Amino acid sequence: MQLTNLDFILILIYFAVLILIGYWSSRKQNEEDYLIANRKLGAWQTMFTINASKTGSILMLFTALVYIFGFAAMWYFIGMIIGVLLFLPFALKLKERSSGKFYTLADYFKAHYSKGVAVIASLISIFLMFGFLVINLIAGSKIFMFFSGWPFWICAIVMMLVVLIYILMGGFKAVVKTDILQYVAMLFIMVLLFIILFKGSIIPPSDWNIFTISLPNLIGFFIAGILFPFAMPDMWQRVYSSKNKQTLKRGIISSAIIYFVFAFLLILIALTVKSQFPGADPDLALLHGFGSLLPTGLLGLSVVLLFAAIMSTIDTSIFTSSSAIIQDYFNWNKKKTIKNIRRVIFIVSVLGALAAIAVQNLVIGAYIFIAALVVLAMIVIITWMKIRVRSLTLLSGFVLGLVVFFIALIVGMTTGSLQPTIVLYSLVATLIGLLAGSIVSYFKYRKFR
Repeated sequence: MQLTNLDFILILIYFAVLILIGYWSSRKQNEEDYLIANRKLGAWQTMFTINASKTGSILMLFTALVYIFGFAAMWYFIGMIIGVLLFLPFALKLKERSSGKFYTLADYFKAHYSKGVAVIASLISIFLMFGFLVINLIAGSKIFMFFSGWPFWICAIVMMLVVLIYILMGGFKAVVKTDILQYVAMLFIMVLLFIILFKGSIIPPSDWNIFTISLPNLIGFFIAGILFPFAMPDMWQRVYSSKNKQTLKRGIISSAIIYFVFAFLLILIALTVKSQFPGADPDLALLHGFGSLLPTGLLGLSVVLLFAAIMSTIDTSIFTSSSAIIQDYFNWNKKKTIKNIRRVIFIVSVLGALAAIAVQNLVIGAYIFIAALVVLAMIVIITWMKIRVRSLTLLSGFVLGLVVFFIALIVGMTTGSLQPTIVLYSLVATLIGLLAGSIVSYFKYRKFR
């Protein structure tokens, strides 16, 4: 189904509003506004920007996983919601320890551990945010291509240009403001689509079975969801940018509650689409559902929903990765830092567009980046459980976890057998590395006493 002129007008209006928000955010803006929204986010702002930044391509990706695994794919969302609640006490400690001075995930490791640990943490965080940029750009471009008929590369460039314009102007402050607008739009349109699509639909009983998945894959989904908040640099930025610990606490709790409602609506929509189009390409299943099941006049609105979800993650990924590249490795004043972040934002955007055009596979990309995320998340959790853990222990966990991750990735890609179990390989290897490093550190410490 092709977009009508009215649909294109809705999308153009949406793009124009985002650019206007970027311009408005840039007016009377100081350096702290651009870098971290002046650390003044309230509870609702925190909730909106947390949820918007982690929704993104999950709309299409989760529908694809429902096609492959059925309702059992819900284990990822169950893990995610539990993970957000487990992240809360760590987030409150992180807010306290940051003392209004941290900007990136690596700043935490710089303050408490060695430079080597901070560098590896920074590299993984940059890799993760760039990866999620690519995944979301692939998803957004496929949406545009599916409904417009334009070539993939043109769709990718158009989406990237819109995001690039408002980020360059407004920075993190613009990211937060557009996140709020986009998440409100997502919730409204999601409820509307649920009412329209789910009414009278018949979902086969077999699709409701939450255990129609192998145990290793189930554990992989669940663990990936739990660990997700601990390793995502954008979550850390939301902690730093919140007004105080009380607003942060309220923001994270409300985030988990509303995300659960959003996830449940999404899985019902995904199951409805699957029951109607059982043979569709999983990557494009949601688009087939919207294009064929929605009445005339609502297609443009559904595309705006998808763009809102995806672009809110793209802007976060670009800004967070670009900030880390500059702030983690250069000690410049704020004015020079912002000037160079803007330069890197442009470079990251171009590289992200080129990578998306080259890869164009949504599910495989998700497996890769989530497996890398697990390595960083385990290191973070260990430092939370034991703040005085030695740097050698952390380095050992990083190295072994990443080595096994890359071996599993290469084997999986060459044999065509890449599965969610790659998450377990990364997890187990990181834990073994941490254990080995702690043993070596213990004997090394005793030797020099």
